[in-house]
Amino acid sequence: MHVKKIATALFFSVLMTAAVGASGTYWQYDANTQIDMKSAKVSYKSGEKILTFRTVETAEDSISYCTYVYNAAEQTIQLQRMVTKTPTHQYESTFYPESVRTGNATIKARAHMAEMLMQHLGH
Repeated sequence: MHVKKIATALFFSVLMTAAVGASGTYWQYDANTQIDMKSAKVSYKSGEKILTFRTVETAEDSISYCTYVYNAAEQTIQLQRMVTKTPTHQYESTFYPESVRTGNATIKARAHMAEMLMQHLGH
Protein backbone atom coordinates (compact mmCIF):
# COMPACT_ATOMS: atom_id res chain seq x y z
CA MET A 1 0.00 0.00 0.00
CA HIS A 2 2.83 2.38 0.90
CA VAL A 3 4.54 1.67 -2.45
CA LYS A 4 1.29 2.46 -4.27
CA LYS A 5 1.03 5.86 -2.54
CA ILE A 6 4.64 6.69 -3.42
CA ALA A 7 4.07 5.63 -7.04
CA THR A 8 0.91 7.76 -7.24
CA ALA A 9 2.69 10.78 -5.77
CA LEU A 10 5.57 10.34 -8.21
CA PHE A 11 3.13 10.00 -11.12
CA PHE A 12 1.43 13.32 -10.30
CA SER A 13 4.71 15.04 -9.59
CA VAL A 14 5.92 14.13 -13.08
CA LEU A 15 2.61 15.19 -14.65
CA MET A 16 2.63 18.56 -12.87
CA THR A 17 6.26 19.23 -13.76
CA ALA A 18 5.57 18.41 -17.40
CA ALA A 19 2.46 20.61 -17.44
CA VAL A 20 4.20 23.59 -15.88
CA GLY A 21 7.32 23.27 -17.98
CA ALA A 22 5.51 22.72 -21.26
CA SER A 23 3.32 25.79 -21.52
CA GLY A 24 5.26 28.58 -19.88
CA THR A 25 4.15 31.02 -17.23
CA TYR A 26 1.69 29.92 -14.57
CA TRP A 27 0.04 31.89 -11.78
CA GLN A 28 -0.50 29.86 -8.61
CA TYR A 29 -4.10 30.88 -7.84
CA ASP A 30 -4.46 28.60 -4.81
CA ALA A 31 -2.87 25.45 -3.41
CA ASN A 32 -4.52 23.24 -6.05
CA THR A 33 -4.97 25.56 -9.05
CA GLN A 34 -2.47 27.05 -11.46
CA ILE A 35 -3.63 29.38 -14.24
CA ASP A 36 -1.79 29.32 -17.56
CA MET A 37 -1.19 33.05 -18.05
CA LYS A 38 -0.29 32.57 -21.72
CA SER A 39 -3.78 31.20 -22.31
CA ALA A 40 -5.61 34.08 -20.59
CA LYS A 41 -7.32 36.18 -23.25
CA VAL A 42 -9.87 38.97 -22.89
CA SER A 43 -12.02 39.57 -25.95
CA TYR A 44 -15.17 41.51 -26.71
CA LYS A 45 -18.16 39.89 -28.40
CA SER A 46 -21.17 42.13 -29.09
CA GLY A 47 -19.81 44.58 -26.53
CA GLU A 48 -19.49 41.95 -23.79
CA LYS A 49 -16.16 41.24 -22.09
CA ILE A 50 -15.22 37.57 -22.40
CA LEU A 51 -12.29 35.99 -20.53
CA THR A 52 -10.97 32.62 -21.69
CA PHE A 53 -8.26 30.81 -19.73
CA ARG A 54 -6.82 27.40 -18.91
CA THR A 55 -5.93 25.89 -15.56
CA VAL A 56 -4.16 22.87 -14.15
CA GLU A 57 -6.03 21.66 -11.07
CA THR A 58 -4.79 18.95 -8.75
CA ALA A 59 -6.73 16.83 -6.28
CA GLU A 60 -5.74 13.94 -4.08
CA ASP A 61 -5.36 11.38 -6.88
CA SER A 62 -6.11 13.31 -10.06
CA ILE A 63 -5.00 16.19 -12.22
CA SER A 64 -7.41 18.16 -14.43
CA TYR A 65 -6.66 20.40 -17.38
CA CYS A 66 -9.54 22.88 -17.66
CA THR A 67 -10.64 25.58 -20.09
CA TYR A 68 -12.95 28.27 -18.70
CA VAL A 69 -15.02 30.95 -20.44
CA TYR A 70 -16.22 33.84 -18.26
CA ASN A 71 -18.72 36.41 -19.56
CA ALA A 72 -18.41 39.44 -17.27
CA ALA A 73 -21.49 41.20 -18.66
CA GLU A 74 -23.85 38.24 -18.42
CA GLN A 75 -22.21 37.01 -15.20
CA THR A 76 -21.83 33.45 -16.48
CA ILE A 77 -18.95 31.03 -16.31
CA GLN A 78 -18.50 27.87 -18.31
CA LEU A 79 -16.13 25.00 -17.71
CA GLN A 80 -15.85 24.51 -21.44
CA ARG A 81 -13.52 21.51 -21.36
CA MET A 82 -12.02 19.42 -18.58
CA VAL A 83 -9.62 16.55 -19.14
CA THR A 84 -9.02 14.61 -15.92
CA LYS A 85 -6.26 12.07 -15.48
CA THR A 86 -5.89 9.58 -12.65
CA PRO A 87 -3.31 6.83 -12.33
CA THR A 88 -5.73 4.43 -14.07
CA HIS A 89 -8.17 6.54 -16.14
CA GLN A 90 -8.51 9.60 -18.33
CA TYR A 91 -11.82 11.24 -19.18
CA GLU A 92 -13.14 14.44 -20.71
CA SER A 93 -16.13 16.53 -19.62
CA THR A 94 -17.90 19.62 -20.91
CA PHE A 95 -20.40 21.87 -19.15
CA TYR A 96 -22.89 24.56 -20.15
CA PRO A 97 -22.47 28.18 -18.99
CA GLU A 98 -23.82 28.71 -15.48
CA SER A 99 -25.18 31.90 -13.92
CA VAL A 100 -22.97 33.29 -11.19
CA ARG A 101 -25.98 34.93 -9.52
CA THR A 102 -27.95 31.69 -9.13
CA GLY A 103 -25.08 29.21 -9.16
CA ASN A 104 -23.83 27.07 -6.32
CA ALA A 105 -20.67 27.69 -4.29
CA THR A 106 -18.44 26.03 -6.91
CA ILE A 107 -19.79 28.28 -9.67
CA LYS A 108 -19.29 31.36 -7.50
CA ALA A 109 -15.72 30.28 -6.66
CA ARG A 110 -14.88 29.79 -10.35
CA ALA A 111 -16.32 33.21 -11.17
CA HIS A 112 -14.27 34.74 -8.36
CA MET A 113 -11.17 33.09 -9.84
CA ALA A 114 -12.03 34.65 -13.22
CA GLU A 115 -12.54 38.10 -11.64
CA MET A 116 -9.21 37.84 -9.80
CA LEU A 117 -7.52 36.85 -13.06
CA MET A 118 -9.03 39.85 -14.86
CA GLN A 119 -7.67 42.11 -12.12
CA HIS A 120 -4.30 40.39 -12.40
CA LEU A 121 -4.38 41.08 -16.16
CA GLY A 122 -5.32 44.72 -15.56
CA HIS A 123 -8.90 44.57 -16.90
